Amino acid sequence: LGGVVLKWGALLLSLCACGSPAVPVPPAPTPPAPTPPAPTAANHSIYALNVPLVGEDGAAYGLDVERGHPVLMSMFYTTCPMACPLLIERVKGILDEAGPAASDARVLLVSMDPASDDVAALKQAWTERGLDSRWHLAAPLPAQMREVAALLDIQVRQSPDGGFAHTSVVVLLDEEGRPIARAEGDEGRSELIAALRR
Repeated sequence: LGGVVLKWGALLLSLCACGSPAVPVPPAPTPPAPTPPAPTAANHSIYALNVPLVGEDGAAYGLDVERGHPVLMSMFYTTCPMACPLLIERVKGILDEAGPAASDARVLLVSMDPASDDVAALKQAWTERGLDSRWHLAAPLPAQMREVAALLDIQVRQSPDGGFAHTSVVVLLDEEGRPIARAEGDEGRSELIAALRR
């Protein structure tokens, strides 16, 4: 009996030895990490962008000059013949229509022509337009003007005559600089006013 067991054992060993060698199973590929969502104006503070500004009073500050307040922000230039004066009047109208609920709101208009809009030009525009202490007119460094425009999604193109063709956009920022509403002309105006009242 012992011999039979030994023969069967030998036979089993020979069968195992003659079989195909075991092929290692490669580990399952690691799935790629999900791509994080790209930053958007809707969920990121524009105050994260370091843009030195000089205001109409000669003071130096950044985009976050009015942190802690809701801010109506846009771009303009002082020699603009029509669109920018209309933009300023539109912002005044938004503040008036929002009423007492918007008494804490501030306005920041950043120049798209910083090479020409020095402190004197900004101060003159501030005075001529009858603006008050809630308003800041400011110029960035020329190299950073387009960064501000891109951040606000404002289209700016310099014209051959030295002026600028641009979209007329007003963006409402919350107290931490996150865009929460925007209006281009009259489109989106009522939603922006409602958000400002809140």
